[in-house]
Amino acid sequence: ILVAVSGEEIRAALLMVIQKDQTATLWPPACDDEVKNSDSKDFVQDLLVQKACAIAKDSACHVIQTTVNCDDLQLSQFFTRNKLPAIGTILFLQRPAGTVNLSEEKSKEQSEVNAVILKSIAQEISDEDLGDLVQKTYVESADFPELLGNRTGAESLLTHRLQGEYNAEHWFVIKQNDIQVGVLFFSYHSELNQWELSYLGIVPEHRGKGIARCAVLESFKHSQRKECGVFLGVDARNSYAISLYESLGFIVVSRQKVHAWHRHLENK
Repeated sequence: ILVAVSGEEIRAALLMVIQKDQTATLWPPACDDEVKNSDSKDFVQDLLVQKACAIAKDSACHVIQTTVNCDDLQLSQFFTRNKLPAIGTILFLQRPAGTVNLSEEKSKEQSEVNAVILKSIAQEISDEDLGDLVQKTYVESADFPELLGNRTGAESLLTHRLQGEYNAEHWFVIKQNDIQVGVLFFSYHSELNQWELSYLGIVPEHRGKGIARCAVLESFKHSQRKECGVFLGVDARNSYAISLYESLGFIVVSRQKVHAWHRHLENK
């Protein structure tokens, strides 16, 4: 928490969280009424963000990011002028508990034809091999390609494990005809009593075959995910994924603009 003080009074504050995977997340600065209504508001807020970014960079963070409501143009301009440009829009979708898919039976038949099965990573794969598999699913990904690259598989796994409450039994390798073709990760958020579909990825040569759809439907057979509901975030440019999720009962509940600084982009 960074604060701006006048005398002994805190006039503004900013929260930043630096994760173990060397990413930093910022929240917009908050100011008291005196600063809000003064000519120094921009100066104080800019100073807080610039100081936070300097701390994150000194801590070897490779990404500094924040999200802004798509309708808040003023806040978006604020982060842009402080060298956190908008890189895209993230859609948050939710599948309410008890959602029924009209096409579930058809998808079940398709799953049987395609022989798609899920195996928990605890039973199926080493961390090293899982990291390599995840890296393969990133190739030509439509989900924020600006933030991909210059990271090892192990670093990617650490990021995914920091989302919610990690449990290897709810991380799956997707297999078809005994071949590892992708991954499907869930994490639980006890404060929300909901599951997050934190990552779904298929290796390029196996895309377009209905594997992702079959894998997600198979995962929904788990009683806890039926009872609690599931949410996820996806790049608004990824029309294929959005169509898939909507066909499975997900609905868009929020749109946020993503602002980010990325070390490898700055160094280019």
